[in-house]
Amino acid sequence: MHVHETGSDSGPPLVLIPGLGSDHRMYEPQYTALDRFRCLTVDLRGTGQSPTLEGIAVDDVIPRQAADIVATLDDRGIDSAHVIGVSYGGAVVQELLIRHRDRVRSAVICDSLCDTRPRSFSERLLMWGAKTQPLLYRVPRRWLAALIRRSYTRWPDAGTAMADAVTTARRDDLVTQRRAINSIRYEDALRSVDCPTLCLVGDHASQAVGMMRRVHNAIAGSKFRVITNSFDPSNLCQPAEFTAELRRWVEGDAIKDL
Repeated sequence: MHVHETGSDSGPPLVLIPGLGSDHRMYEPQYTALDRFRCLTVDLRGTGQSPTLEGIAVDDVIPRQAADIVATLDDRGIDSAHVIGVSYGGAVVQELLIRHRDRVRSAVICDSLCDTRPRSFSERLLMWGAKTQPLLYRVPRRWLAALIRRSYTRWPDAGTAMADAVTTARRDDLVTQRRAINSIRYEDALRSVDCPTLCLVGDHASQAVGMMRRVHNAIAGSKFRVITNSFDPSNLCQPAEFTAELRRWVEGDAIKDL
């Protein structure tokens, strides 16, 4: 797995996990403010400079990506790290919490979800949209880029970054990862997780807030905070606010909860 390392080698280790189809460049707005930490930003298997997901069953995709992160920590002699994931990356964080709890010093889950079984009509609509996305990824790239930018008119820099990520990703790997997150069922397992966890979400979509609150409610003792005027991914839509929340967490709140 490709890992982009920034910051201080002697600082507390942070693992930054990007969203669907994105690579380590997704966290470029955060690097300068996190320079006192040892930041390991990963290209998950299936994205960026990391190997393809070819031959890996959909149900094994997120577990394999989480295992890759554990191997990365092993290779560097890191016992545990603060683990941060936005959107799809938040699902990988949950996999680490459930299967590799001893490697997670604390967790930050942002703009994500823990379970795709709908509890309401609005969640059913949200999940229906997610399940049709693999078909959307097959349309001509310029059309897809235009659709994505249109969704981010309030956050044009984020729209440009997201359009670039999705339209340059390997399509088969992108579809496989979309199908993987469409089938996650973490809610029940999270109820037995004991780890300092911060749940963040942008306020733009009420359904997204509800899905993140579902993560928060499943993890006992977790903190829940809303980023105003933001959308998935909040680290790109509101980079300053996201980074401030992240720094406050790893420098203070998470340490208090350890």
